[in-house]
Amino acid sequence: MNILFVTGNAELRAVVERVLAREGYEITTAAHSGHALLAGFECEHIDVLISELQLDGASGEAVTASLRRYHPAIRAIYMADAGTAPRPGVIVRPFTRDDLVREIEACRVISPAAS
Repeated sequence: MNILFVTGNAELRAVVERVLAREGYEITTAAHSGHALLAGFECEHIDVLISELQLDGASGEAVTASLRRYHPAIRAIYMADAGTAPRPGVIVRPFTRDDLVREIEACRVISPAAS
């Protein structure tokens, strides 16, 4: 499964990249929405976008909508700060490796239109 992970937090990018690679995922990281779009144009296939709900310059949902033009089946998981109301497709901080992997695996069973 190919994952594009987008956050401005360099430490979180490094940790998630290492953890998800150990879990067997192919992972590409991006620091902001512009890098995410460029990565989306360069990647042959992206299964899941994991992005901040709010990025500098765009929302995670806007990035997903743009990437769907090139990757129509992409599913999305959004990261939100503590205190954000839980909802499907949003993982609220703090979260664990198991929480993140569970969200990714849930993407395998939902349709792209639901994310």
